[in-house]
Amino acid sequence: MVFPNVILEQQRMEAAASYNIPLDPRTRGDLAVIILLSVVYGIDLFAIVFMLWNRKYPPIKAKGPLLMACLFVCSVFWFIGDVQINGHAPLANSVFTSCRGFGIWVRVLLGICGVCAIVALRSYTLYYVFKLRLPSHGLRFYAPLIAYILCIIAFGIVASALHASASAEYLPDLDICCLAQPFKISVYAFVWATSVFVGLVNWHIRRIKSSFNEAREMFIACAIVLIVLTFNTCMQFVHPNYPIQLRFRIASTLLDHICCNALLWVIIGKPVFWCVFRRKTYLDKWTATLRTDGLQRMYEVESSGQTVELLEPRSGYKAHDFYYYNEPEDKKHLSGYAGAKVGKKHSGVYGDMPVDQMWQSEDNRLPTVGPNSPGHTSILGFETENSSVSWPEHYILGHANDRQLI
Repeated sequence: MVFPNVILEQQRMEAAASYNIPLDPRTRGDLAVIILLSVVYGIDLFAIVFMLWNRKYPPIKAKGPLLMACLFVCSVFWFIGDVQINGHAPLANSVFTSCRGFGIWVRVLLGICGVCAIVALRSYTLYYVFKLRLPSHGLRFYAPLIAYILCIIAFGIVASALHASASAEYLPDLDICCLAQPFKISVYAFVWATSVFVGLVNWHIRRIKSSFNEAREMFIACAIVLIVLTFNTCMQFVHPNYPIQLRFRIASTLLDHICCNALLWVIIGKPVFWCVFRRKTYLDKWTATLRTDGLQRMYEVESSGQTVELLEPRSGYKAHDFYYYNEPEDKKHLSGYAGAKVGKKHSGVYGDMPVDQMWQSEDNRLPTVGPNSPGHTSILGFETENSSVSWPEHYILGHANDRQLI
């Protein structure tokens, strides 16, 4: 197919003139935008595959590789929707004439809302782990995400059930999609409600203690989301005919996906780069930072002077239930899960306790003790692997379930 189709573009311009609407024909500029962003997303795909392949590398694991892969997929959906709704490609005689399918489901719900939801989920994870000091799993943690997904599905079903003229309609004379004004308002109200939630969560994590400036990272991500949504809203309501004006549609699409890529690389850029070029050196530095800050538990890693490994399930426990600490010289302060005594179930809270408060018995066996500090209502169960040593060479901090601690 020749691009641009001169005959089709001439017909579109004549139809627009009959409505007294200025219309810029599709040009090689539109094609250049499609090719450029396709290449960029191809590079992103390579980075995502590399990241997933190295997902057990601790600095990459800490970024949530699967979540970042979902962010990439949602950005691609957004790009596909932009190609259609912004009028960069001919729609006639193709699947792109389904304005509700691509304009609403692909672009808005899976694309824009998906990106916002993933940013919100990552911020919420940081809030849950560093602010509430709770493990990021379970129904309570995922309940807001499940509720949001149900809202997206409900919104999409309602949009699909409406008549095309009341939601998103294909205009064959102009070969573009058009959103009805009331429906457009509802779409952007839904998107902005999502972004407000993102902002609120980021506000709550602004002062969390973390080793790698995750709060600042997510503040930048939140700012990017705000910029792109503000620009899109202005385009839709101040220049509603922007898809038929060349400079506006190109500017809109480029800004959308520069921001999407910035969002992705702000989060994954540093660990992916160092994994490629200085894998061991960066891992040692990353581990040393964790040890200095005493936040191994938060990042769910096993740390020693020489090695660092991600926690894996052991003896039936979940990986997040405990971590291992191998260095006797670091006994000034110890962080662990606060849980119930062995044999009893307890939801538990996170607690930090001085080692001297736990080290009380003469036979070198760490007893079960209860922290007296405000807010710590659970008790800790500790036990050494070898009770004959003066200091445990390897002691285990565990969430005491119905199993005996090792």
